[in-house]
Amino acid sequence: MTTSFCDCQVLVVGAGPTGLVLAAQLLARGIDTRIIDKGDGPARESRAVSVHARTLEVLDTMGLADAFIEHGHRGRRFRMYAGNRSLLNLDMTRNGSRYGFILNLAQSETERLLRSRVHELGGMIEQRSELAGLSQHGDGVDATLRFADGRETEIRAGYVVGCDGAHSRVRHELGLAFDGQPYAGEFLLADVGLDGVGSEDASHLFFRPDGRTLVCLPMAQHRWRVVMPNAGERGGRPPTLEEVQEQVGQRAPWPITVSDPGWLACFRCHLRSTTAYRRGRVLLAGDAAHIHTPAGGQGMNTGMMDAANLAWKLALVAGGHAAGSLLDTYQTERLPAGANTLGFTNKLFQWSTMRHPVKRAVRDVLVPAATALPAVQHRAARRLSQVSVSYPAGPLVLVHALHLQREAHVLRDGLARVQGVVLEHHRDVPVLGRDEGDVLLADLDPPAVQRLQPGQHAQRGGLARSGRADQDHELAVLDVQVEGVDRGRRVLGVHPGGIHVLHACHGGPPSRTAPAARTFTCFT
Repeated sequence: MTTSFCDCQVLVVGAGPTGLVLAAQLLARGIDTRIIDKGDGPARESRAVSVHARTLEVLDTMGLADAFIEHGHRGRRFRMYAGNRSLLNLDMTRNGSRYGFILNLAQSETERLLRSRVHELGGMIEQRSELAGLSQHGDGVDATLRFADGRETEIRAGYVVGCDGAHSRVRHELGLAFDGQPYAGEFLLADVGLDGVGSEDASHLFFRPDGRTLVCLPMAQHRWRVVMPNAGERGGRPPTLEEVQEQVGQRAPWPITVSDPGWLACFRCHLRSTTAYRRGRVLLAGDAAHIHTPAGGQGMNTGMMDAANLAWKLALVAGGHAAGSLLDTYQTERLPAGANTLGFTNKLFQWSTMRHPVKRAVRDVLVPAATALPAVQHRAARRLSQVSVSYPAGPLVLVHALHLQREAHVLRDGLARVQGVVLEHHRDVPVLGRDEGDVLLADLDPPAVQRLQPGQHAQRGGLARSGRADQDHELAVLDVQVEGVDRGRRVLGVHPGGIHVLHACHGGPPSRTAPAARTFTCFT
């Protein structure tokens, strides 16, 4: 064994979507980040395919949302059927995000795009390298790395984050339990061509009295992801095309033809989670902390949201700009979010595989009646797309009502949160719904400060000063981006005195005829 003295601030273990989002956001914030992965490269299989609106908002802050959308397939409906009767026709444009759809994109493509961003930021992914052990001492973590040729080296990192999946070595080294249980029976998965399933603008879930559900998700180039739970015990043996066609024929309420097979797989699902996301300088994210069924396409999105929540906090702490206690808020906020996801996916799975005739009858009456209501559609679309996830009771948040048509949550450290979404100080984060546009918060510590005159449009990525005679103070810019002629534009700012409206107008760029600025005091 050799010892390396080239320490890194953060060691990320695992280069799946969770680890890549975390590494990219740390690198973008100037944190010396080392990434290891025991695989030999990016995923070759499609694996997880659904990218939800909340995740696209995060990817937009990284400059990646457009690339994801370009390569993926947008589905604006989420449909459920009992036999040939429609139970649910959920309109994803009601989710309150400008990304009013489910984007289906192979995980191999997701990883390719994220890896490209990591490389652009100067990061390097060390393949066929794994964590062999770790121990925490003082102000760092001693990590033993093992390479493909059997060599081992010990490095010292400020922090270690385990993004290494359900069989996480990091979690094992911490001695944390992964409590839960497997689901009965195995799942079949197939990437195929389908003829007769229905509109490619929708995901289709077909329920049967015997609990053998058929899930069909549209993908790019007229391909479909097919998932079939309760496939019995197969010992992990992948299905053949003939078996997929047979199963689809048995589960679908009308004829559907299967062709052109790609990835065919058989797997078992578990419902498990750990009770802690942090032990000192070692943290967990993604599947290393929680796993569940693929119902609703929540898993990869939840892991990427873990990474987004942790990245800005870890960057502040590792960079010496905040106390280590800030990392406690990662667990405080994300552990309940993970538990909520487990409960949601388990309930969705139970609903879709229900066998009891009375329970199915109640489901088949209540679901269509309830989801016919616009308010229920809105709530369901927000929940499925994870736009509804928020941390209003978290230790960082002070709640104040503002005259901005939304409730705003202002953080004690001078950041802001609107509609429950953190406005981070290092990146521009869209947070408001379609009615008001997307609010963006600029960096609190930029290299230059611009002078903002009344009616001028603030530049993203910098501070501004109000140009009014009765006020002269720095503020971080909240920049409302809007689309459409009937939607207004606001530029807001955050400063120790509160939320400052610099101007608000309708249609087109700000002008000198914009309403006078107003200040709402929000901080205590």
